[in-house]
Amino acid sequence: MHTRPCLGALLLACSGVLQAQDRPLPAAPADAGNGAYLSAVYGDGRIEFVYYNEGHPDNNHRDGFAPQWLAERLLGAHLSVELGAGPYLSMNTTTLNGRQQDDAHWGLLLSAAVRLPLGFLSGGTHLRLGYNHVLMRDVHRSRALMLGIGRQFGTSGPDPRTEPAGGPWWYGVSAGNSNTNMAGTDVAHAAVLEARKYLGPRLEHWALSAKFLFEGDDGARVDRRGLAGQLWYVQQVTPRFSMSAGAGPYIARNRRERNDYRANLLVSFQAERALSRQTRAFLNFNRVKTFRQTDDRDLFQIGLLKRF
Repeated sequence: MHTRPCLGALLLACSGVLQAQDRPLPAAPADAGNGAYLSAVYGDGRIEFVYYNEGHPDNNHRDGFAPQWLAERLLGAHLSVELGAGPYLSMNTTTLNGRQQDDAHWGLLLSAAVRLPLGFLSGGTHLRLGYNHVLMRDVHRSRALMLGIGRQFGTSGPDPRTEPAGGPWWYGVSAGNSNTNMAGTDVAHAAVLEARKYLGPRLEHWALSAKFLFEGDDGARVDRRGLAGQLWYVQQVTPRFSMSAGAGPYIARNRRERNDYRANLLVSFQAERALSRQTRAFLNFNRVKTFRQTDDRDLFQIGLLKRF
């Protein structure tokens, strides 16, 4: 089945009401929120891989990731409506009883939106007015009104001159910054070594990767390094440009902690540009989730992949 790739980025103001259920905080409006999504369209619906930031109400800095299924229906010649739902893994940096923590919870992300084409811009560009509702047990829920611009691209295959094809492994290196999601830490320099395998025509949207991460030293809490394996969904957007989302286990040792190996989760979003049949450049965002209420980290990387 052919899919129509849809790439959207929402970096926009968000207003919402948050209902605190686990501590005596008043309901408060979020000051701002943002998100981004990568989609693959199937018939009248689509699958979205969502990064969602819920804003910063009192003593909460919650964001997270969700895969969503959205059903879409056209109303008239232009306007369309969509409804979506999916599991949401949230990560909230907060302070309780004088102690900072990265609080992880599973919930449900519900979405409704209307889309209006912007005919004076490039084909597929649309205005999107949406409503998001986060449902969670034992912690606060949130509601947000979102306004943004997206772009839907037509069916696209890889450029034959740069097509990765299944079989060979790609090897790469990337560098950038890492940021520990807790106060009193410094931005560190980080680097990643990677081996990646695209799985070929029968699994054209999928790839596997193995990584060795040097997260860098934040001067206070984290100096972590280790090995990660990830499964990737890859969506071709234009013949030379693709977007992907990946997740997998990450076994690492923090030299500022107990110095033993711990299991973590590594979630990534990546934009990739084919420079030739042997070389690809990429930009990515990575979230390390420890599930130990401390020392979650974000890595922002730019790098090259090379096929030999």
